[in-house]
Amino acid sequence: MSLELELLSELRGALTEHEIQSEVKEDVAGLAVHTDAPGVYLWIFVSFTGRFFSWARGNHQHPVNDMPGAARRIATHVQGLHLLGDSE
Repeated sequence: MSLELELLSELRGALTEHEIQSEVKEDVAGLAVHTDAPGVYLWIFVSFTGRFFSWARGNHQHPVNDMPGAARRIATHVQGLHLLGDSE
């Protein structure tokens, strides 16, 4: 398994502590994080340098060496998406 996929797998485990479901997609080397909308995912990737997790088209990044912090930020982001969906 590549370092990228190992990091994404570890992040997946950290997200479960926040009750966030996700799936590692090996074919795109990304983590598909479930949202409230069926079939809509927040995609997480590892940066080209291998130093950061990146999401929301690269507008958000967090160092891979802070797994709990990355999981917390991503969980907050997903919860924010849920709140946006509730307001419509």
